Amino acid sequence: MKRPLFLRLLPDRLCLAAFARLFRPVNERWYPLYRDAPLRFAPNVTMELTAGDVISDYIAFTGLYELKLSRHLLRLARTGGTMIDVGAHLGYFSLLWVAANRANNCLSFEPSPRNIERLKRNVTRNGFGALIDVLPQAAGREHASLPFDVGPPEQTGWGGIAATPGVGTIVVEAVRVDEVVSNANEVALLKVDAEGADAWVLMGCERLLRGRQVKSVWFEQNRPRMRALGIGEGEAGDYLRSLGYLPSPLSNPSAETVQWSATPV
Repeated sequence: MKRPLFLRLLPDRLCLAAFARLFRPVNERWYPLYRDAPLRFAPNVTMELTAGDVISDYIAFTGLYELKLSRHLLRLARTGGTMIDVGAHLGYFSLLWVAANRANNCLSFEPSPRNIERLKRNVTRNGFGALIDVLPQAAGREHASLPFDVGPPEQTGWGGIAATPGVGTIVVEAVRVDEVVSNANEVALLKVDAEGADAWVLMGCERLLRGRQVKSVWFEQNRPRMRALGIGEGEAGDYLRSLGYLPSPLSNPSAETVQWSATPV
């Protein structure tokens, strides 16, 4: 099934705006899009998605998610190298990275049990099994078992580390990225989207960051989730500065959720 012609003809930014205005909520007649959705920036790559999930909705109808980050990722991917994708969800950014350059490889961390198998299928269906290593773990500041809130049933991208165990939480294994990535590896891109726990993920990358082995960092400042976890608003940025990285916002810095990038000074 093809996407609506109207959306296929529009430029990227207008396509996203038109979808948000005209095609949500999803009509049942479009459900086949979620079984085999090609990506806008990698048309030969397809994804299996979840109907009604906001991230899946955007990818199914437009082939895009987070347009600015997608374009930035493609620029970095041309040079090649390793990407660490913390909070890989169903694999959108991981797939884009290796599709852009077959010399690339990716380590994809995804702790949510409702996403792991679909992420693995998205990797194998595109023949990327040798390029993307799916790790069914959370990344954090220490190796531990942590409470994880899987989020509402209709949203696959809203799960995250919880402050305390409770109704709707499960236990997941968290590891330090430093434990997984060898000393010899240079990381072209460290992308972190851990629903508020991004500062803890970065603390688990201390060896890589202190050694300037990471050439580019993306992370998210999710203020509501950070407050729930007791993480200070500037904690991630301050930590990166202490290791010689300069953070800068990629989106509105006064918003409740802000994307940031950081590079070595």
